[in-house]
Amino acid sequence: MKKIIDLHQVDAFTDTLFGGNPAGVVTNADELNNYEMANIAKEMNLSETSFVLKPTTVDADIKLRYFTPTEEVQFCGHATVGALYELARLHMYGLGGSGQSSIRVETNIGVIHISVKRGNDSQSQITFSTPKVSMEPYRLQGEEFAHSFGIPTNVLEKNGEVLLDHELNYLYIPIRSLRQLGDLRFNYEQIRSSFGSENIIVFCLFTNETIKKESHLHARGLAPLIGIDEDPFTGSMQAGLIHAAKQNNLIESKQQKIIVEQGNFIGRPGFAEINHDMDTNEILVTASAVQVFSTKLEV
Repeated sequence: MKKIIDLHQVDAFTDTLFGGNPAGVVTNADELNNYEMANIAKEMNLSETSFVLKPTTVDADIKLRYFTPTEEVQFCGHATVGALYELARLHMYGLGGSGQSSIRVETNIGVIHISVKRGNDSQSQITFSTPKVSMEPYRLQGEEFAHSFGIPTNVLEKNGEVLLDHELNYLYIPIRSLRQLGDLRFNYEQIRSSFGSENIIVFCLFTNETIKKESHLHARGLAPLIGIDEDPFTGSMQAGLIHAAKQNNLIESKQQKIIVEQGNFIGRPGFAEINHDMDTNEILVTASAVQVFSTKLEV
């Protein structure tokens, strides 16, 4: 029997069409099996496609699964934003009304509490709590790291420290300037060869020099080991980015509100507001999104 699914594409972490990070969203995925979800993600050919399902725990209202064109991943920030934006636009699961609504989302890293705020312009802002991070100095630093990664040593922040979040296996690399960050070109085969055995999911390169004066950090996110050479905006790396920036003294340790830019150097500028609760150490990411298209697909 054929299955009819509702398929959407959403630009997340932007308020402008064709900006930010595009995500696929299937809002009625309960009848799909793993093979079908993987093939839909491959067909969409976006960095991630999210699938909305019934939860498997009473502690959640929905479940989200995330697939790249090549594999399933534990969590994806921009596909979460895209999914919640579409659910609010369609007024599903009690979302999309005036004011603020909340929903509990089951993911492969646990249940995440997400709020959706509908503005007077009918646009939604999505706020989610990031996964916990556990930062430690990476085994390679300075010249050794630069040589393995294939970049000049002099682009690394002076006295900076490369940090590993071993919860998500993301690596954070402080860079001296915005110009040097933008000028970097990467040998993805070398990166896959040098770091493949460690399965580093995301390499985040960042600086406290920014394009917009109201921003605080500019980042680039690479994920060549999972088939994404460079990501326009990487929601899942924001918590680690804030901790790495603070540990490298690139933003004040007590700073609570941080604006992050990403994607400008690949022609898809995006941004997010990050709030770091200093009492609970919780990090919240707030983002906008724009719908690109919606259709039905028979599988």
